[in-house]
Amino acid sequence: MTDVKRRPGGEGHDQGGEVEPGRFESEHTPGRLDDVELLAEAHRLVSLVLTGVRRRHGRIPGVGTARWWAAGDDVKVATLLILSEAWLIHDPDRAVRERLREMSYDLSAGHDWTEQSRRPSHAELKRRRGEAA
Repeated sequence: MTDVKRRPGGEGHDQGGEVEPGRFESEHTPGRLDDVELLAEAHRLVSLVLTGVRRRHGRIPGVGTARWWAAGDDVKVATLLILSEAWLIHDPDRAVRERLREMSYDLSAGHDWTEQSRRPSHAELKRRRGEAA
């Protein structure tokens, strides 16, 4: 299996839907997918596995039940994938991180950084004072 991540619906993408191996794409950070796209891709992959397991074994048992313990590894993995996807969707820490990132982008975009770029850097101030860097 390759490490290359594809943007869902890769048509119309500058790079033909392909991205550098091990990287994702996002509108804010070139080369990164945003959380919604990652969740959609995770759901697509989990659905593929679950569909195959359900065809072969029928209903997927709950974790820790006697049927689960007696089932093969593919059934156990499918059950854990369901729980993992639920955790991804309902992760409050991830939601907070996402909101803070969005706020950071908004704050950065709303500030005129021109004046800041004209000020000397911390390293330049230290050099002017004769301090070692």
